[in-house]
Amino acid sequence: MSAASQSTSRFAFWQIILGGVVATLIIAGTLAWIYRDDIFQTIQDPRQPFQTYDPPDAPNYALADSWLSQPDLSVDPYTLDVPGDVFVVVPSVYRGGEHYVLPSDDLRRKNKLERIVRPNYVVPYGDAGRLFAPFYRQASLYSYMTTREDARLAQDFAYQDVKRAFRVFLTQSPPERPIVLAGHNQGASHLIRLLHDFFAQDEALRARLAVAYVIDYPLPEDLFDQSLAPLTPCETASDTNCVAAFGMVMPGEDGIADRFTERLLVHDGDGFQSVSGRSLVCINPLTWTRSEDYAPERLHLGGVAAEGLEPDIRPAARPNQVGAQCQDGVLLVDKPRSRSLRRPIQIGAKFRTLPSNLFYEDLRQNALQRVTALVETGSLPKRVQRLDELSVIDVDDSPVVPAQDRPPTSQFPDADKR
Repeated sequence: MSAASQSTSRFAFWQIILGGVVATLIIAGTLAWIYRDDIFQTIQDPRQPFQTYDPPDAPNYALADSWLSQPDLSVDPYTLDVPGDVFVVVPSVYRGGEHYVLPSDDLRRKNKLERIVRPNYVVPYGDAGRLFAPFYRQASLYSYMTTREDARLAQDFAYQDVKRAFRVFLTQSPPERPIVLAGHNQGASHLIRLLHDFFAQDEALRARLAVAYVIDYPLPEDLFDQSLAPLTPCETASDTNCVAAFGMVMPGEDGIADRFTERLLVHDGDGFQSVSGRSLVCINPLTWTRSEDYAPERLHLGGVAAEGLEPDIRPAARPNQVGAQCQDGVLLVDKPRSRSLRRPIQIGAKFRTLPSNLFYEDLRQNALQRVTALVETGSLPKRVQRLDELSVIDVDDSPVVPAQDRPPTSQFPDADKR
């Protein structure tokens, strides 16, 4: 065989090898993409029973650094322009892996909460009231990917932090002020339990509720006939003492819709139950009604992709980005015009918290509207004036005359009748 033939043969051989490697990589990549969620879930598994897990130290809610957002408590709230108080339970930022719950000293995730979650998911409610949002040992995303007992225990563990924080919030929120509750994603699952444990049991507290927003977590309608019976879903944009709930799905996110309607668990006051086969509450944030009619994008007040903004900076909203329609308990939204409001393409994307709030402006305006409406009903308790606020009345001196210097009683004919 000539040298040229040998060279050609070697080239053909390496072409075959290279082609095989490329084909293998393509197949592996394709399989990895198809099973990306399963791979993502496997990576996040702590691989130990929750019962043997040593959880991180609990936050101390008497300390300011245990709160993602907390107002200056030394300032009299009645001197502020904001009429109410807002308690926000923030969404998931911890995927999992070594821990079932977010470690209290995880500075990287705390930074993510401050940089992404606070400006997108807490600040929008600031016009309606003073903002309270606790750090809590949130359950890992893995805990919401499976129905194992370990996952339920992790979710319950996280809720106990939220419950403790809410008790502290109640001591700092005067009874004359309206309350707005907001929960996103995992935070919404804990918010459903707060509604049962506090508001469904306490008529006076229920009267203070301007609205509770349960966002991106399923809320079965039948709970309003059971554990949430004293409460009702909101029917209009100005209803108060009610619950507004929706779970958003963009085009091409069939997997998210399936998980939302079939695979998640909701706590009914007694224990965790599947949402599968149950009708879910869906309130369209473009109309704030339960209508299943399509709401056009002209009604969209604006989405925001806020990252790293200071709390006192209001970002410019992008209006008219999407139309939306409630269908089978899910809020179907159009593909946002702005890329910054779309879900990023990445492994586990459907489980991650979006670095944007598509209904930022809609929520901001509606929260203020409902708080104002509740105040205007005149149904809230009236604040008792403090002593230092009472008007000072000048009283003329009335000297007391000693008994020995008083005139004889005979000068007072009626004295003996007394």
